[in-house]
Amino acid sequence: MLQITRQEAEDFLYEEAAMLDERRFEEWLTLLAPDVRYWIPSGRDVAPHVETPIAYDDRGTLEDRVTRLGNRNFHAQAPASRTLHAVTNVRTAPAGDLVKVLSNLTVHETRGQGERSLAASCEHHLRRTDGRLEIVLKKVWLLGRDQAHNNLTFLI
Repeated sequence: MLQITRQEAEDFLYEEAAMLDERRFEEWLTLLAPDVRYWIPSGRDVAPHVETPIAYDDRGTLEDRVTRLGNRNFHAQAPASRTLHAVTNVRTAPAGDLVKVLSNLTVHETRGQGERSLAASCEHHLRRTDGRLEIVLKKVWLLGRDQAHNNLTFLI
C-alpha cells in the first residue's frame, strides 16, 4: 500500500501549480503517468460515458493540448492566459497501490482585458514509479460545473 505524508502531497501539488502558472507545460507532462486521465466532470461522480464531461483527456490529448498552448498562433489562447493556482486543504488517503490526494483549488485567470476565478475540489490519484510520484488521475470538480464555461483551453 502506497503512503505519502501530507507534506509530500502538498509539495507535489504546489510544484504542479507552479509549473502550470509558469507555463512549463512540457515539464508538467513529466508528472503524468502513461495511463493518466484528466477529468473535469459536468456532474458529480457520474462516469464520463454516462454524462458528457467538460474534459476527459488521456495522455495523447494532453500532449496535444500542451502543443497547442505552446503555439503562439493558437487562436483560443491569443493572448495567452496568465494563471495563479491557489491550492489549499490538502488531505491524503491510501488507495491500494495509489494514494488519493484531495485538495481545494482556486484558479485565477487573466486573459486580454478579462479576469475570472474558478473554484474547484480536486482529486489526484498518485503512484510511485522509479522513486517519483506520478499522476494517474486528476479529477477537477468545478464549483460552477453546471454553468456555462467560456474558453477552458488552459490547464486547470
